[in-house]
Order: sequence, then structure tokens, then C-alpha cells
Amino acid sequence: MIGLIARALEAPLVIKEPFQPLDAIVVLGAPLGPSNSLSAPLAERVHAAAELYRRGGAPLVVTTGGITRGASRAEADVLADALRAAGVPDVLVERASLTTADNARLTAELLAERDARRVWLVTQPFHGRRAARVFRAAGFEAHVWHIHDSLEYAERARAVKWLVREYAAWAKLLVRGR
Repeated sequence: MIGLIARALEAPLVIKEPFQPLDAIVVLGAPLGPSNSLSAPLAERVHAAAELYRRGGAPLVVTTGGITRGASRAEADVLADALRAAGVPDVLVERASLTTADNARLTAELLAERDARRVWLVTQPFHGRRAARVFRAAGFEAHVWHIHDSLEYAERARAVKWLVREYAAWAKLLVRGR
């Protein structure tokens, strides 16, 4: 039953786009795990972004995310360290954002001088559509990299919680008229 609920909730949110080389890969932050470690969703994003980079998805990788939930390091710094350890050489870091809108706005400022407008967004599938909308509003041609083996699909009860939160975020976005 929980699987059916999750599928119904995620159907309008999930985007599956074909591979193409773009200007940059943007890895979105999420809360860190204990002792400033990668949480499971962040580890999944690191793995997906490193694979996308090795495949030729873009020559530039950006991590974005500030200090949240009592952490002592920015999400973007922890992501960047993990990507470098996974073989991604030069990672740009945006460490001030606290929301998806901040991610988009501050990444736009960071990438403006590099003329990188066509980006892959790496996040869990349920978050892709809203992230793309927000990044497009910030001037990007945003594409969502679909993580086919996401925790979202393996842990359905957890996914329902994420999906309910995502619909609340959509409501907030639409009320604000963005």
C-alpha cells in the first residue's frame, strides 16, 4: 500500500531526461549526518554526480548548501570533499544557501562569469521538478539528472515523508507566485 501511495505522489514530480553534455553539474545540498558526515541522500547525490561527471555530463561541478541543523560545516564543503575523493578534480563551492531558491540564486552568481547556463541538477527524484523550476527562474537552462537507484525507490515509507514535505514546498512556492 505504501508503495502505491509513493508512486502516486511522485508521478507528477519525477523528471527523466536523456543524457547530454551541458555546462555544469550542480549538486544540491541537504542536511548532513552525524559529525558533519554525508547523510544517505547526500552520499547518493555524490555518487550520481561523480558518475555523471565521468560520463562527460559537464566539465564543471558545483556543490551548493550552507550550514544547517546545527552542523559546523557547510553541506557544500562536505559534498565537495566527497566528490574530490571520488575523483572529481575541480569543484566550485557555494556555501551560503539555505533553500533551493538560495541554491539557484547563489549558483547563478557563481557561474555568471563562467557563462555556464546549461546545468544538470543532482538531487533526489522527487525534488527535481521544483529544483528545475527554481533554477530556471534564476536564468538557467536546468535539466534534472534522474537517479534511477535512488533511496526514494528503495525506502518507500521514507519516500512518502519526503514527498509530503515536497508538496508543502510546492504549495509555498505557488503561493509566493514563483
